[in-house]
Amino acid sequence: MKKTVISILAGLFLWTPAHAAELVEAVVARVGDRIITRSQYDARLRGGYAEVEKTVPPAEVAARKAEYRKNLINEMLSELLIKDRADRIGLAVSPNEIKEAIDRLKQQYGIDSDEKFNESLKTSGLTRVEMEGRLRDTLLTNKVFSRELRSREQLTDRELRDRFEREKEQYRLPERARLREIILVVPENADQSVVASISAKAQRIAETARTNTDFAALAKDNSQSPSKDQGGDIGTVARGELLPALDSAVFNAASGSVAGPVQTRAGFHIVKVEERLPSETPSFDSIKDQLRKEASDETFQRDYKSYIERLRKEAYVQVYEDRLG
Repeated sequence: MKKTVISILAGLFLWTPAHAAELVEAVVARVGDRIITRSQYDARLRGGYAEVEKTVPPAEVAARKAEYRKNLINEMLSELLIKDRADRIGLAVSPNEIKEAIDRLKQQYGIDSDEKFNESLKTSGLTRVEMEGRLRDTLLTNKVFSRELRSREQLTDRELRDRFEREKEQYRLPERARLREIILVVPENADQSVVASISAKAQRIAETARTNTDFAALAKDNSQSPSKDQGGDIGTVARGELLPALDSAVFNAASGSVAGPVQTRAGFHIVKVEERLPSETPSFDSIKDQLRKEASDETFQRDYKSYIERLRKEAYVQVYEDRLG
């Protein structure tokens, strides 16, 4: 569904009967008194193909184009069904709502005048009329959805907790460690004597760190990593996120201990393991918002499909397959 909503704003032309009356060409589909012409279908197809070519690896282009073409007419019909439904339940978008939406767009992109806004549209290949038409379709669609489809706020805590109990293992947190670091960088192409000198310095710093000296102060005074300004604090990392040698050193060290020096291509690393955190399942309350989002997305997809099927049964829909080419 996200794809449909975004595409309404990003580039689709949905013509009213008044527009259609000006065109003398093949009609490829009809929803009530709204039509999709062959030129509209072809324009949409070309735009979709262009997007596939820009975003999909070459080996997958042919398959993705075929998939896009297969789904296109149903996607366009869904958009007309939603507009038809909006008419039947008396929903519309006012000029003031369009103006407010444009003002929000201007603010979002830091545009402070109509002239600059129109220029940005021109750069994107859009006229003001085209942009407002697409924006109107998006606002109308959102009105229909907010009225007729269940929102994430309507999911109860009981429903979310039941989902959590069924699927909680997939939310299990890996073993983690909270770290501070000191890095001594080895210059590229450094000779052995330079490397040996940096290694010896790293050993001295590590020994000092193990005597319960303030590691944060040591990092600020000695580290060559950007984290030095935070006393070497790099937050929490999960097992497997670090380079293998560092990962092994960290996750074989106890909480409160200092690991290293460990040599990598970057240099020598000295790490304070502030805390080791075991693999564990998070509490329901800590991930309730995440569960709500994931569950609502799935619920919306399912509800949207059923909703469109119902609209299609209630409306007059005709597709002229032989005219699609």
